[in-house]
Amino acid sequence: MTVGSFVRNAWRDLSPAAGPPLLPLDVPSRPRFAAWLPHALVAAGAVVLAGSSWHILLTDYALPNGWAATLGIVHASALVVCVFRPMAAWWLSLAMAAATALAAASARPDGGPPWPGHPAGPPPTVPDPLPAETGPLWAGPSLSVHLAVLALVALRVPARVAALMWALTAAVTVGLAIALPGRDEFPSLVEVLLVSGTVLLAAAALRGRGDALRGLARERRRRALLEERARIARELHDVVAHHMSVVAVQAEAAPYRVAEVPDELARSFATIRANAVEAIDELHRVLGLLREEDGPGGRAPADSAPQPTLDGLDGLVDGLRATGLDVDLRVSGRRPATTPALEVSAYRIVQEALSNVLRHAPGAAARVVVAHHPDRVELTIGNGPSPRAPAPSAGRTGHGILGMRERAAMLGGELAAGPRPGGGFTVTAVLPAGKEGPR
Repeated sequence: MTVGSFVRNAWRDLSPAAGPPLLPLDVPSRPRFAAWLPHALVAAGAVVLAGSSWHILLTDYALPNGWAATLGIVHASALVVCVFRPMAAWWLSLAMAAATALAAASARPDGGPPWPGHPAGPPPTVPDPLPAETGPLWAGPSLSVHLAVLALVALRVPARVAALMWALTAAVTVGLAIALPGRDEFPSLVEVLLVSGTVLLAAAALRGRGDALRGLARERRRRALLEERARIARELHDVVAHHMSVVAVQAEAAPYRVAEVPDELARSFATIRANAVEAIDELHRVLGLLREEDGPGGRAPADSAPQPTLDGLDGLVDGLRATGLDVDLRVSGRRPATTPALEVSAYRIVQEALSNVLRHAPGAAARVVVAHHPDRVELTIGNGPSPRAPAPSAGRTGHGILGMRERAAMLGGELAAGPRPGGGFTVTAVLPAGKEGPR
């Protein structure tokens, strides 16, 4: 990498327009204002730091009131800017830290002329300022604000950008040390570098941990999706194999139902049967890759049971009532011509939704509505607020809604799930009758 390309890349990373803004939290089940809680905390911190900086610059550093107010408030405002433009806030903070250090170092020494606009002679409550050749290199309030800005920015930028921020902070601090020699009280050159470096390392570590957790969550969602698709494939295998078996049997028996079948037609029936049998064999081979080795001969016990249908909802509801769930089942309309895939998927969606009620809303009353229409089946599973807190998750992955959506999409349908305004949760699915989803 050439020097020119390094400079261009560094400027792209440190540009005032770089850095993502602080987005609202994704808390759909909480009050709306909770999404903006981080922004409110940053604003409150800026107000506190502005007031404390103003006071400390006025009393401990003997700056005039106007200068102390301007430097303290403008510097603290970098925290608010950090919410929207992180790198612009860092540049503002670095510039204000240098300006405040120079202003504090130029404060009236003993016996010298007062600041313009400052009362003649020091007020009784204001301690004598430090001599010009001694004192801290950075003003204490400036260091506090700058560290807060460094932490907020480093949480949202890559580690290489945090390293560049520390390097430029070090360069400015070294320049102040050269311009203001002898100022070795806290915070001095070494202390500013150590403290700022520690803050950046901690923030970068937290960001790396957050990135790792988000990557792990994405991988878990991907694995849950693949597992759900494999489960759907296992369930649909018997449906497809049954139809292919019917095709093979009918193709084999057809020539015997008609007298004097032409040879070409007989060969066609034989070809159809051969293709059907080959398709069944291929289905078995593919399914063998999907089945878990947790049952006799590699077949899971659940796969050996008959596939459920909408007719089994009564038994499902009765079983859940026996566990203590207050659930009501209502069916309306005349059932349209449905495919086995729709029957299985509708049953599984209701089953998963009611299982979620048991896990996440213990004690809540649930209601299942199955509405039959000529061209679709509509499912609505809802529950009210839970009277008590749910039990610990016990390691569950929590991807039930993902699986329900996958089943609905497989049929070309739609599924919506979300909290109720007054408490509780509702799952709504619309499954087209006699229709398969996009391949």
